Amino acid sequence: MNNQQNNALKSSLLDKFGFEGFRPGQEQTITQLLNGQSSLSIFPTGSGKSLCYQLTALYLPHVTLVVSPLLALMKDQLSFLASKGIKAASIDSTLKGNEAQTVMAGVRAGDIKVLMVSVERFKNERFRQFIESVPVSMLVVDEAHCISEWGHNFRPDYLKLPSYCQALKISLVLLLTATATRKVKKDMAEKFNIRDEHIVQTGFYRQNLDLSVLPVAESHKNSQLEQIIKAQQGPGIVYVTLQHSTEKVAQYLKQHSINACAYHAGFDSDIRSQIQQDFMEGKIQVIVATIAFGMG
Repeated sequence: MNNQQNNALKSSLLDKFGFEGFRPGQEQTITQLLNGQSSLSIFPTGSGKSLCYQLTALYLPHVTLVVSPLLALMKDQLSFLASKGIKAASIDSTLKGNEAQTVMAGVRAGDIKVLMVSVERFKNERFRQFIESVPVSMLVVDEAHCISEWGHNFRPDYLKLPSYCQALKISLVLLLTATATRKVKKDMAEKFNIRDEHIVQTGFYRQNLDLSVLPVAESHKNSQLEQIIKAQQGPGIVYVTLQHSTEKVAQYLKQHSINACAYHAGFDSDIRSQIQQDFMEGKIQVIVATIAFGMG
């Protein structure tokens, strides 16, 4: 890519996204993609992985298809893109009536630059027929480590993405993750024929994250959780394994003056969407959830 093209990228970065400069790894990734080189980018969470496809999509002739395992992340990205005047949409379980058909029509007309879906959407025959009927410039796989590692147990459909990509004749691929061992990195790249020189890795470390384990007797769990939450500021998520546990723990926290709400797959989709929206808007301090929170 020549200087004129580099200047155009930086101009778009400022004009469309309001950023004066690229973060580490972003410019290399975007340049590779615009040169037609499929890439694997491994950046820490919060370091701007999404910009790599968002900016690239502006320069591609057809839709960019983004596969994400998190419904909450999809909605957050769509809101961000809309705020930047970039036409994007999702096809997911929250759509009602003819909304999915409206999105498909927008993609066919070339009005939508970014389309976001969960990997399970590929099981839908109507969706597969649709996506086979439109030109796709780039496939983006977010949380791409699912292809190799915990996807075997958590999201097994990720393992089918390479074959979907081949069947759809999508020649340009971007894999994004913040989590990859050497073995997983090698496996991801091999599955999509990404060359070693097109793997962009900036590291994993984040100063603002802390991981700790606190042994607590079963009878003291709720009271200990209450103390931890009250010692913190801002919103938080408490993950539990069972649906009924979300409601029991949330009820306990509410009884102790904490603005908490349960979230699990047993709730109607409208209720789940409203809870998520309220949480994002700061109307709920703590979500007590199963892993259904965020899934598409």
